[in-house]
Amino acid sequence: MTAETRLLLVGAGHAHLHLLRQADQLRRAGYVVTLVAPPWFDYSGAAAGVAVGARDPAVGRIDVARLAQGGVEHRPTRVTRLDADTRAATCADGEQISWDVVSLNIGSVAATPPGLSVHPDVVRVKPLDDLHRLREHVATHHGGAGLRVSVVGAGPSGIELAAQLALVPHVARVTVLESGASLGAFLPTGAASRLARLLDHRGVVVRCGVDLVEVGASRAVLRDGTEIVHDVAVLATGLAPPPLATAAPWGGPGGLPVEATLQHRDHADVYAAGDCVDFLPGRLARIGVHGVRQGPVLLEALLARSAGGPAPVYTPPSTSLSILDLGGGTALAVRGGRWWFGRASLLLKRAIDRRWLARYRS
Repeated sequence: MTAETRLLLVGAGHAHLHLLRQADQLRRAGYVVTLVAPPWFDYSGAAAGVAVGARDPAVGRIDVARLAQGGVEHRPTRVTRLDADTRAATCADGEQISWDVVSLNIGSVAATPPGLSVHPDVVRVKPLDDLHRLREHVATHHGGAGLRVSVVGAGPSGIELAAQLALVPHVARVTVLESGASLGAFLPTGAASRLARLLDHRGVVVRCGVDLVEVGASRAVLRDGTEIVHDVAVLATGLAPPPLATAAPWGGPGGLPVEATLQHRDHADVYAAGDCVDFLPGRLARIGVHGVRQGPVLLEALLARSAGGPAPVYTPPSTSLSILDLGGGTALAVRGGRWWFGRASLLLKRAIDRRWLARYRS
């Protein structure tokens, strides 16, 4: 390793936020750090409330540009291509940035199920910039009949959005369209039943076992020809790695293949963390807890690389706490087979969120 090593950080996800906060350590280890990422980070834990207009966008926003001022060169654009031979990144504005070591932490996008046609006007839950379009729909709709919303998919994001949209006064109808046989299959049975009662009480129409072939700007079409009309549709059918993480020669369908050291399987100078990776020791759910926990491991890996020491490994937690913000002052907390429903769960979520966000705002 040379006295100065060019470290390129692509994206400002949970793990890279940790690196920015500890940039002094990287500089002392001989790294010259460049970050290519938008000027802010939007926290997914607040996304549903922001999207329906119930919370201010600033509540979950981190100023990445300010965080990078601690000695990191920040380029507020995005990388469109990485060249393994020349070790250069091509940015959306045409600029090329050379690197010796590169790390990717670029999140995920809403997955499109095979065989499903999705209109460009359909709002996607990821990236979060796209989900912000839902806020515009909710804020600007003034039709006399009220806003009709179809939420396609009943995973955590879809459930949070459906539950909170149902509380918006001028939203006339919320329909959840789920391909699975039941609502909340990822939840303990009792929690799924409690959630179903809440949605029913709020007037949310839940249709499970649907076979969708098209989600258009104004209608969803089932294979049997049934149509569900709407004013806006939200695609919440799970998450997938973004195109940069699946593109050849480095990526694959599951993202960037990394070992437990967070190093690429075939390129020792390439690291990746968060939703964009295909974690080879065992598949990981695309949830924020892994990006958060991988941050310290990624930092130690880069420091160990500089010092010539052994690389640390990421060991996923056996269970993790998940809390769904259902609006109306209530939430559903789940850890393993245990669950808690009510205001206390929401207060716990708010406290956890505030504590994490405060790390990058001080």
